[in-house]
Amino acid sequence: MSTDITSRLYTLCFLILSGTLPLVGTPAFSGDFSDDKVVLSDENPTRVIYQDFDYSETILDWQEDVTFKPLRMLEFGQAGIPTAPGLVLSGAFWGNWLYEKTSDGGKFPILSRFPGERGNVSKTSDRWVASNAALAVTARPVNWLTAYAQLEYSEVEFPGQEDWQYRKAFVMIGDLDHSPFYGYFGRNTVDFGWLDGYNPFTHTVNNHSFRVDSDEPVIALGYSKDGLDLVGTLIPSGRHLRVADTQDDDGYSNGAFMGSYTFGNLKENGRQFRIGGGYLHSTIYNNDFPHHPGPTFALSRAASPNLTRNASYDVFAEYIHGPLRFGVERTTTARAWPATGVDVSATNLQAAYDFDLFDRASRVSVVYGLNQQGPAGSEFEDLSQLVVGFETQVTAFIRLSAEYVRNDAFVPLVNIRNVADGSVTAHAFLLGGKINF
Repeated sequence: MSTDITSRLYTLCFLILSGTLPLVGTPAFSGDFSDDKVVLSDENPTRVIYQDFDYSETILDWQEDVTFKPLRMLEFGQAGIPTAPGLVLSGAFWGNWLYEKTSDGGKFPILSRFPGERGNVSKTSDRWVASNAALAVTARPVNWLTAYAQLEYSEVEFPGQEDWQYRKAFVMIGDLDHSPFYGYFGRNTVDFGWLDGYNPFTHTVNNHSFRVDSDEPVIALGYSKDGLDLVGTLIPSGRHLRVADTQDDDGYSNGAFMGSYTFGNLKENGRQFRIGGGYLHSTIYNNDFPHHPGPTFALSRAASPNLTRNASYDVFAEYIHGPLRFGVERTTTARAWPATGVDVSATNLQAAYDFDLFDRASRVSVVYGLNQQGPAGSEFEDLSQLVVGFETQVTAFIRLSAEYVRNDAFVPLVNIRNVADGSVTAHAFLLGGKINF
């Protein structure tokens, strides 16, 4: 049986599992898109093994709470999800029909997919895609100890990867009811950058260019109290998934820091303002090979003899007032990228409005991002992405989603000087849904 058929069968089994498990022991549905996601129903009895939709939607959300996931788990722990001792079984599937039309055949620049995966040189492409899928288990044997493992499916895998992967697996010590400090060890999305997108499917330019998924266990120490959230991470040397990279491959020579402060209280006052920033010590933008798994150290040196560490910085802000929310984020490298001779930067602006449609929690969103990575006038000077999204919750565990995406410029990070085309304009339509349990 071919690998592609096997993957599709796995996905079909996952869909069946996703559709049947929520029918067994479904806790109360909060029914909104607000940030007040930690909900424990008085009617939901304490169980050793159980499910929680709010927990699943938050922990397995690829668009929101991209970073600070361990902290979100501890906040749910304060609400007794899961109780100790206890397990939470979670799952998610995001799938959609994707139609694309580009001005230049074979050049499809939407950021959520690989540029060459369509396998054609035509100006249109349409197919059903699995955006993301995951199965996860959270174990809480005692109040101060949490273990988490996430098996994730992706059609967008790097060379040498399988489509099913353990993207996250860590052990965390912490109990916010007794101490503001916590720490964890394992694989995780490194806490650097905000990276959130209000839209349903397509990730932001900041997520595209600066997200870090660890390939080896990281060591993190965090603090959370009275609106102040801080976390520092030691990252093993070498190339990781996405953006972390160092000049050597021994020890822990890389690291990240992130902090934010929240003014106001959304639950009590109906509004809040959050501001934050972060630092990543060493990125892939130190040589000509910005992709995973990346070249050997010797090959990097041969291609870029003047290879030097290139850090990155991130700042962001979000304001929420009732059903309205606005976000802005700016991420940039500290030095010029050797492949282009200029700094790499990403700027994202977004807004969303939450409302009820036929008594169903719904959201409309607009997200605009600009990625700059080349000298003025070059084919790879910049790329932009505009996303208009809509989403509505039809049941406690199913959402229907739609997006329109416009991309200007075709600028793959790999072989950027030779394949980029600044004249490309592409339009994409995504129609699908999300299942959580």
